[in-house]
Amino acid sequence: MATAQRALVGGVGCRSSPSTWRSARQPASCVRRRAPIAAARGDVSLDVDIQSLSKELVASVSSATVDDAHVLELIHKLASAKAPVTTGAFDGVFEVVWSDGTMAWRALVASLVQRIAGKRRAGQRFSFDESENGDGSNSALNFAELFDGFVMITAGGVFFPDTSIACTESPHKIAKGAKHPLPFSVQISAGAAFFPGLKKKIELPISGPGAFAVLYSDEHVRVFKSSGGLAVQVPSDWQEIE
Repeated sequence: MATAQRALVGGVGCRSSPSTWRSARQPASCVRRRAPIAAARGDVSLDVDIQSLSKELVASVSSATVDDAHVLELIHKLASAKAPVTTGAFDGVFEVVWSDGTMAWRALVASLVQRIAGKRRAGQRFSFDESENGDGSNSALNFAELFDGFVMITAGGVFFPDTSIACTESPHKIAKGAKHPLPFSVQISAGAAFFPGLKKKIELPISGPGAFAVLYSDEHVRVFKSSGGLAVQVPSDWQEIE
């Protein structure tokens, strides 16, 4: 079980050096969901270029023959653009369609099982607490679906923006004006294995801290970086089993 614990905590990564992603503190006003921030720059062509790069990245990872070198080049360009936050990138579930590094699900099973794991997918759902009376806890849920959906493993907890991008008034929100890359900390508190066909659920002792960074994101694609490597994610139809 220790392997499973390391795996899903590893899915959101180990905290990187503060200097890696740290930037100057942003203004106190906060980003609100479903209200994308306008870019605070006069170079409109750069915005258009970012959108073009985003579309090209989605097309590249969706191709039948993926050029990994080209995908990495696009990721580098998007991360270097320091694009403003698009809140649609944190609406709903996103799943991995391309990765460079260890996928979370691979560490969940022994190497022999990996060879027969069948159709699988993995991803995350991040939800900011927007309730007026909430405690400011943003929810994080990692999932790994194996054996054509016969087994589903989840690990959930809370996440928070790094202080370098957090809103002063509401530290659980992203500050208005924040730009990519976006670093976050996470605390996984519980996990479970579901067997939909058998209607069975097993609680898993998964817990621990971690960190991840969103190098680029919009409503169509999200570039996710953790200790497990890089991952390109797109909106998913995955649904949690209650």
